[in-house]
Amino acid sequence: MSQLTITLEDNILQAAQEYTRQHGQELNAWVAQLVTEAMQPAADAPSDQPTQGLSARIQRLYGSLKAPADFDYKKELEDGLAEKYGV
Repeated sequence: MSQLTITLEDNILQAAQEYTRQHGQELNAWVAQLVTEAMQPAADAPSDQPTQGLSARIQRLYGSLKAPADFDYKKELEDGLAEKYGV
């Protein structure tokens, strides 16, 4: 087993420690579980779904935000990039 040191904001570390304490878990094991879950593709996502290849955690977020029917993603992306880069 290898060792890794990560730097977290104090409030994030405290929240993680409190969460693991409340759930009877070790912080190291919990972080390892999060990393493992993030790397695993969603098992129940049909191959024609846009969630294919996303972790289960991210897949659960899919569809949580509803855009208007006339929302043009490409136009919004283009406008946002133009604004950001002054083009």
